[in-house]
Amino acid sequence: MRTPRPPARPAAALAAAACAAAVLAPAAAAQAAAPGRHPRGFDLRIATYNTCGHGCLPTEQECVDTIGRDCATKLAPWADGRAAKVADDIVRARAGVVVTQEIGNNPTPTQPGVDVESFRAPLTAAMRARGYAEAPADYAGTRNPWYGYPLKSGAGRFTYYDARRFSDKDERGRALPHDLLWLPDSTEIYGKTMTWNVLRERRTGTRFVVVDMHLEYRKNGATDPNGWTKNWDQVRYADATRTVQYLTRDNASTRRLPIVFAGDMNSASKEDGASAYDAFADLGYADSFEAAPANRRANAEYASFNGGKIPLPKSEDKIDHIFVKAGTPVRQWTLVPQTNARAGEPRDLLRSDHNLVNATVRIEGAAR
Repeated sequence: MRTPRPPARPAAALAAAACAAAVLAPAAAAQAAAPGRHPRGFDLRIATYNTCGHGCLPTEQECVDTIGRDCATKLAPWADGRAAKVADDIVRARAGVVVTQEIGNNPTPTQPGVDVESFRAPLTAAMRARGYAEAPADYAGTRNPWYGYPLKSGAGRFTYYDARRFSDKDERGRALPHDLLWLPDSTEIYGKTMTWNVLRERRTGTRFVVVDMHLEYRKNGATDPNGWTKNWDQVRYADATRTVQYLTRDNASTRRLPIVFAGDMNSASKEDGASAYDAFADLGYADSFEAAPANRRANAEYASFNGGKIPLPKSEDKIDHIFVKAGTPVRQWTLVPQTNARAGEPRDLLRSDHNLVNATVRIEGAAR
């Protein structure tokens, strides 16, 4: 749903407001951003970062114990420094908000030894030490709304924000809306979700929605633990469609607010009816990479998924995306390479098998 624009004011009223603003007391300025008003917009630098927290462990035995198989990429221990280096990456990117993926998981039949807390806690501590706060994600105790079983997959996504600029609470300190969205189209019967949060920009009072996404990873023809063999590109399209429609049309807490969808879409495809990209396009959302001016795209020659390879692979393919409403100004798009080294050990050079991607997008104030 298109966000309604504030009605135009007569020129005289605008001039009078400008004069009054010069002598506003702090209390009056705060009142200007109170609910029911039309707050100003602002530029938001938002990043997506699949950290491979529980999927890139140091040894084969740790991988088998945690995820039930060997890791494709082996990196340094998460809690003993890698989580802090991930936080440093986010700070260096100057992200106002970052959505993260693969921060642990709930146990599944194929990942029996994994958990969330031992991966979330070190990253959250490192982020708090750097001035960021963790947005709520209510994974504990959640159950599938149709079948009642507990969430056992996709629990390792957390959104962090610069606590000086943003808050997950309203002006009175009450929690802003947030929840999980269950995706029945996708993979294992033990469940997959997306995470969404309403956040508030402190200066203007503007509220906006950030959606942390991690779509199905399987390639077409693969069989999941249920024995399902599907066109997984069509599953990604269906899951992205369901996510966008729910938040822009069906959810009263989000449908009138600016929404940014970001995360690991697990496919670089743009095929009609069989890609996340096409699902967003069909529903009026644009890839921030394409929306950014060509001369404000940095390091576009690199693939966003580096696969733990040194040197980092170069490719036009990107599986990590940030989508905004079509027509939203995008000031810049940047992929941050994990390293420029031409040779060396991945565990010494990388923090993840993905590169962080960020974009600076315009968030316009919405009527409330």
